[in-house]
Amino acid sequence: MLDPHDRRLLLDSMRPPIGYGLDRAIGTTFTLDLLALLTTPLGFTLFDFEDEEGRLRPDPMALLEALRRYADRVAIFCHAGQIAVPRKAERLFEFLEGSVFEVAPERGLFHPKVWVLRFVSPDRPVRYRLLCTSRNLTFDRSWDTILALDGEVVDRKLAFAANHPLADFVKALPGLARGVSDAVRRDVDIAQAELRRVGWELPEGFDGVRFWPLGIDGYDAFPFEGRVDRLLVLSPFLSDGAVTKLGSRGEGNVLVSRLETLQALDPASLRGFARVFYLNPSAEPAELDDDEETRSAIRGLHAKLYVAERGWDAHVWTGSANATDAAFGDSIEFLVEIAGKKSRVGIDTLLEHADGRTTLGGMLQAFIPSEQRKEEEEPGAAKIEMARAAMARARLAARVESIEGEACTLVLRVADGHVPSLPEGVRVSCWPITLRAGERTVERGADPLAEFALAVESLTSFFAFEVAAPGEAARPITFVLNVPLEGAPADRPQRLLRSLLRDRSHVIRFLLFLLSEDALATSDGSVGGPRAEGASGSASAFFAGSTLFEALVRALDRNPSRLDQVERIVRDLRSSPELEASLPEGFLGIWEPIWAARQRLKR
Repeated sequence: MLDPHDRRLLLDSMRPPIGYGLDRAIGTTFTLDLLALLTTPLGFTLFDFEDEEGRLRPDPMALLEALRRYADRVAIFCHAGQIAVPRKAERLFEFLEGSVFEVAPERGLFHPKVWVLRFVSPDRPVRYRLLCTSRNLTFDRSWDTILALDGEVVDRKLAFAANHPLADFVKALPGLARGVSDAVRRDVDIAQAELRRVGWELPEGFDGVRFWPLGIDGYDAFPFEGRVDRLLVLSPFLSDGAVTKLGSRGEGNVLVSRLETLQALDPASLRGFARVFYLNPSAEPAELDDDEETRSAIRGLHAKLYVAERGWDAHVWTGSANATDAAFGDSIEFLVEIAGKKSRVGIDTLLEHADGRTTLGGMLQAFIPSEQRKEEEEPGAAKIEMARAAMARARLAARVESIEGEACTLVLRVADGHVPSLPEGVRVSCWPITLRAGERTVERGADPLAEFALAVESLTSFFAFEVAAPGEAARPITFVLNVPLEGAPADRPQRLLRSLLRDRSHVIRFLLFLLSEDALATSDGSVGGPRAEGASGSASAFFAGSTLFEALVRALDRNPSRLDQVERIVRDLRSSPELEASLPEGFLGIWEPIWAARQRLKR
């Protein structure tokens, strides 16, 4: 289970194997936090990303370099209308615009939580890592599960039949979303073909694996058919129908959920379970008052786990599917089934107390059902969700209509002319996420939907929406949509780089960061050794320049590959006179012979 205090284990699980580097990453999630996605590339590096308290505090230089290396290698598919509005505008979100693809199914939810990572090495076979989790790509501080499977692409003509469901799931992703680029489609095609020939290395104690994509064409089976002697169901969300069906599968069954979920069930649906538990409130993490930017409403139990015992064997399913009718009906989900011996991976191994070790059973409290009324939906909540779905399914497009100097006009409209139909009494407002006070109401039936005046550097394809029902008790909801952006300046990447590396002192710091032995700037903004930040005057400039020269020569001698990253940023900075002027004085005179020497070493 993931530590609920941070995302450490998820980011750690993305680290490439020794001798390998990330080639491509394909992920799925129901809800998405753009800041969490922004920091995901750190998982593909050796950069540190936590402070002394274990909280996510990536160094800006590490984050910039990780994004420059990996942002265009990541594709994330999420449910349309479920991207959280960020608390702070980040210029770095621009790197993510081509990585986020939204799925707006006509029925059910797009709910899988899977990562497929492709790793390459100059002299070794391609390797894949499958991460099947119950956690969305957010900063939710909840108890979750993660299953990591590593494997090598085997040199064989015939595929492994057991891998077809996984490969077919990946293959289906571009067809579920709108606006998927040709590059991502090529990456998906390579992955789905190679995944069929991956030999998976199973976790200790397990000897079989099976993949369950639910809700895509050809895959809508109920995973728990066949013999079941005893069943454990661990799910934060339940429905009466699914719980009744699962409870009929064995004897002495166990159900674990949230207290509020259990209280909302019909007590009759629990008759198939001998024991029912909820997570003890003391097992939830304490609030971190100073960590507001990663605080989330989702806490407590969020894991989904099913364990079925059959004779001496036990089968474990983990992934995204809750024990609800929707999960095993209309929604798109993903589960992985792994099998082993009951004595090692059965129900009792999860529930029994172990000396000196915290187990699941030690965090549970017995639930006693009683007759009670179910909670009624808040007035207006259904209308608000209908409006969210209508905006998510609309074919929105944004266009830059005019540019005057550093200012521009951005227009949001419906690309196909079909203005979304909103429920009566519902108000929708929107704004680019780079604006805080630029909110505009979406007029019913209007085209364009909204118009904004903003700085060119604030252009973004991410638009925030707020949906409210005036006079109703239901709370307003906010979400983000990634809208196709047209007419943006061709030099937008250079403008972004210029805003992040504002002057020579920032460029020097970034170059020293790339050349540092541990590739990590210290928390006070300096880089181990002489201070480059804010260098001014001939003495300071000479001192910083000397340090940079020594770092370049040291890298050529000890680790020439570091110079390849320096060459990328130098090439980008030389793409325009304004950017080239930010290079340290005299830098090109020492850089060009060093880079020529590096090229000779390559040959």
